Amino acid sequence: MSHVSPESLMNLVVLAGGRSRRMGLPKYCLSLAGVPLYEYPLRRLGTLYEHCIVVENTGLIPAGGNPERMVVGDVVADAGPLGGIYSGLRASDAPLNMVVGADMPFVSPVLAQAMARRARAEEMDILVPNIDGLLEPLFAVYSSRVVGVAAELLASGIHSVRELFRHESLHVGFMDRSCCEQYDKRLLSFFNVNTPDDLIMARLMMRAGEKSIEEERVCG
Repeated sequence: MSHVSPESLMNLVVLAGGRSRRMGLPKYCLSLAGVPLYEYPLRRLGTLYEHCIVVENTGLIPAGGNPERMVVGDVVADAGPLGGIYSGLRASDAPLNMVVGADMPFVSPVLAQAMARRARAEEMDILVPNIDGLLEPLFAVYSSRVVGVAAELLASGIHSVRELFRHESLHVGFMDRSCCEQYDKRLLSFFNVNTPDDLIMARLMMRAGEKSIEEERVCG
């Protein structure tokens, strides 16, 4: 019998529809080392999953001719991350989905895989990192059962993702700092680009990483 990984039965949802008020321009316009910012989570995680779904609200992000990549629009306008999560899950045919922000260039495949294994083993509807009380809803696992709950919240005018975590019908779990650090020691998965300074920092981090890799090659 062939081994089937938990991730291969999941889809990846990348949320690229944020307004980016602090950045001053839409994040889909931003690039890092000549690559569109939203491509980083797709490239780092995409091969783990059955399909990749990009949620955006401009109509300007291409599917790239990739049959395994789907680009969809926000179903509910101006509904924030909850609206994006709802739109992505609604378009997905997978029972479990990894949802990631498009502005997170250093997401860890190893951490994502660990989260998939735990969510599946414990039959969770949501598995979200909790780093010293700070929740990371845009690097989290969501089941298809979340769609109905999210629809109810949005219909009631509620746009807070945290309300999903409080919903009694959903089995919600959390991964604390120590658990996340086992798979992503520096917790770089949770670095996101919200401001021009963040973009500068991301570029510096990328150059530092490239330099480290090159030094390892020379020493090796």
